[in-house]
Amino acid sequence: MRKIKRTLLMVALFASMPFYLRAQSTLAKYLDEALRNNLGLQSADFALEKSLYALKEAKGLFLPDVNFSTQYLASGGGRKIEIPVGDLLNPVYTSLNNLTGSTKFPQIENVSQTFNPNNYYDAKVRTSMPLFNAEITYNTRIRGAQISLQQAQLSVYKRELIKNVKVAYYTYQQILGTISILENGLIIATENLRINQTLVKNGKAIRTVVSRAENEVTGLQAQLQEARLQVVSAAGYFNFLLNKPLNAVVDIDANTGIPLLGDTTTTGSRREELVAYASVVKVRSLETGMRKSAYLPKINTFLDLGAQGDFLTINRQSPYYLLGVTASWQIFAGNQNKNRIQQAAVEQKSAESQAVEAEKRLALEALTATNTYHAAVENYTAAVSQASLSKQYLKDEQRLYKEGQALYLELLDAQSRLISDDIKQSIAFLTVQIRHAELERAKASYQF
Repeated sequence: MRKIKRTLLMVALFASMPFYLRAQSTLAKYLDEALRNNLGLQSADFALEKSLYALKEAKGLFLPDVNFSTQYLASGGGRKIEIPVGDLLNPVYTSLNNLTGSTKFPQIENVSQTFNPNNYYDAKVRTSMPLFNAEITYNTRIRGAQISLQQAQLSVYKRELIKNVKVAYYTYQQILGTISILENGLIIATENLRINQTLVKNGKAIRTVVSRAENEVTGLQAQLQEARLQVVSAAGYFNFLLNKPLNAVVDIDANTGIPLLGDTTTTGSRREELVAYASVVKVRSLETGMRKSAYLPKINTFLDLGAQGDFLTINRQSPYYLLGVTASWQIFAGNQNKNRIQQAAVEQKSAESQAVEAEKRLALEALTATNTYHAAVENYTAAVSQASLSKQYLKDEQRLYKEGQALYLELLDAQSRLISDDIKQSIAFLTVQIRHAELERAKASYQF
């Protein structure tokens, strides 16, 4: 019996499919507009763009670094070195003068030379480049993994935005339906009031029925006014998601069928949340590798091309070049690197555990969303049947009341029941649409 019921239900759903597809054309336009204009999504795009530039920055560390620098030094005082050139050469010069009978070799003073250069300049262009630095390699890989993470997070935000836009659209549509129901109910209540006034005028009813009918009309008018205020708020929220003026007109299709379930075999494996968790695990693994690379040496090379000498003096001796290779290797740092490696390893294990838990949680979410969707469809089917019965019941009571075979309270009960059941049907339909949006979100089935 249950299989027959389910088959009939699916037939009804497929029968309504053209209406749904027609509605999707309008809603799909709004979804595209939201993906283009939503402010929160734009912020996420900016964050991704920033990460792309950070990756380029990391790759730039492999390229040569060229810098120009110059300095001028003027000094006085300070440490000195005594050079006894006079004590060494003056005896020799004296002997030479005696031998030659001349004064060609004068006496000289000892030299006192300061360590600090005076009136000295040094201008150079230094080109440096790493030959081996594992930290730079790991840092570049981490930046790439972080981009994958942010891309996945951006897709998650898009799917959440799509769900919110759909729910806001369906809510606005449901409130409009409620307004239509209340307006129809107000027409019926007004007609009942007219009938009662005629019956009282002809002496076939007492004045109380008129007062009761008037109260019913007043109550429906109050509900209608409240619904009209709600629809303004619903439209404002919908336009907010699209980054449009809050009072912009929202286009609604005349009719929509129940959204079909579609592929029920998807288990959520395509969800971007899992991609994000996988990226986090990769980042943590690379961070562990980067911590371990602290035990490896760092080798760099540099080339200086410049000139130096006395200020404003350039000659053949001024230009110079200096080529070198530097290597550094940390031998001991108080077990700091070891502890950092342990911290990174713990973070990696935590990320792996969270990824496993997320996979199970998302699978459960997809299963729950599927079940709640089926339950919502069955509730909607029951609500449609109940509303149809209430409509027929009201027609029968109206006929009996006009013929004097039913009390006004019975007519009023039939009228209230119809309005209530129509609203329940509208809410049940909204619930189906929301549950479908949630299921679509849980299965990551919407293509954007």
